[in-house]
Amino acid sequence: MEKIIAVIQARMGSTRLPGKVLADIEGKPLIWHIFNRLQKISSISEVIISTTNESTDKPLIEFAKKENIAYFAGSENDIIDRIYKTGEKFSCDVLVKINADCPLIDIKLIENGINLFISSKNKPDLVTNCVEETFPEGMQYSIFNFSIIKKIWLTLKESFWREYFYRFMIENKNDFSIINIKNEQDLSKLRWTVDYQEDLEFVKKIYNKLYSKNQFFGMNEILNLLDENPEIRKINEKYSAKVGINNYNNSKEKFKNQ
Repeated sequence: MEKIIAVIQARMGSTRLPGKVLADIEGKPLIWHIFNRLQKISSISEVIISTTNESTDKPLIEFAKKENIAYFAGSENDIIDRIYKTGEKFSCDVLVKINADCPLIDIKLIENGINLFISSKNKPDLVTNCVEETFPEGMQYSIFNFSIIKKIWLTLKESFWREYFYRFMIENKNDFSIINIKNEQDLSKLRWTVDYQEDLEFVKKIYNKLYSKNQFFGMNEILNLLDENPEIRKINEKYSAKVGINNYNNSKEKFKNQ
């Protein structure tokens, strides 16, 4: 039986909204809600917070200790090193990676991805819904065969690509076995992640409306809520759903021009 772990990639030092991972949502820190959702998935053996050994992330480690949540602290910028060492410490075969700015992540989507990974005759390197993005920003997940993480950790040399190793795989997708899951409808323009204060207010409003009825509410419940309450969409609509990819593209240009 393959051991599957979920890793929440987290740090306190966001440039746009510092400390957001511990922001209060319905009486609990934002990252707790992600943890709570992921541990609901029966095929996941353990949920781990993967953070950095920088002093700014000490509050995150203290939170993990207080809540008895497993954690690993490693390099801030060498992301492949941190993720590999997290998986190595917890002896996994499959690693599900979620970013800590996605408190609305739908566990049914992840369950579908895990089932597809497990049922594949030839185990893929990666199952994800991000190669061709059709889900709302904030619904992204990546399910890695841990052997490919180890291979990339050993072979990737440039510091830029070690930070963006996932994008390295996508940009060189012909060299890897990748399964991309598409949504029936393209919802990629919807912004459900937390980068700005308005994003946090948007998420808080959704939790306020849905959490008491079902703490594991998913994408369809959110879509229905927004259809019934279109004013909620306006809270953070001034920001593009492509903030993450735009930042990556800008960083990539700087890397090329070095």
